Amino acid sequence: MFLLSLIAMPWLATSADAQESASDPRCATVRVAFPAEFSRWSQRSPAKAGTSTRTAPVVVIGRGVDLQLAPADQVTPAAQPGKPAEGETNAGLALFQVSRGGTYRVALGEAAWIDVIRAGRAMPATGHGHGPICTGIRKIVDFRLTPGRYVLQLTGTPATTVPMLIARGTA
Repeated sequence: MFLLSLIAMPWLATSADAQESASDPRCATVRVAFPAEFSRWSQRSPAKAGTSTRTAPVVVIGRGVDLQLAPADQVTPAAQPGKPAEGETNAGLALFQVSRGGTYRVALGEAAWIDVIRAGRAMPATGHGHGPICTGIRKIVDFRLTPGRYVLQLTGTPATTVPMLIARGTA
């Protein structure tokens, strides 16, 4: 059984890569199915992440951005990251406003640790998973949020730019 696991491991890595990369040639023949809340994923605009909450841009729920990050040692976190970064990584902050309570989903196109922070406290995630195959959405994390202003904190990624979109979850 152990030998079978070792043989299957390279296939699993390739399969996960195909799920995460819309540029994978195998995706050329796949009809991409975006969840309704991520229908604007492909219409992102560039934005520079803040290195502190004072310099953080405001992102609009439902509109995607390609968030340009900074070296982690140049970023003042809004709260202690939920997972310590290993090695040299990048990080960044963005602000967003919730007008109606509910579940909000943060989708990323790169691997990064996601913290959603309000009043200096990280909100607990209520769910997480991968994006649909060939969409370019690598990771989705859900948070139950009440109205107010929040900080999105991305840490622990080697990526210098992270595609992202915050969406209100559908029922």
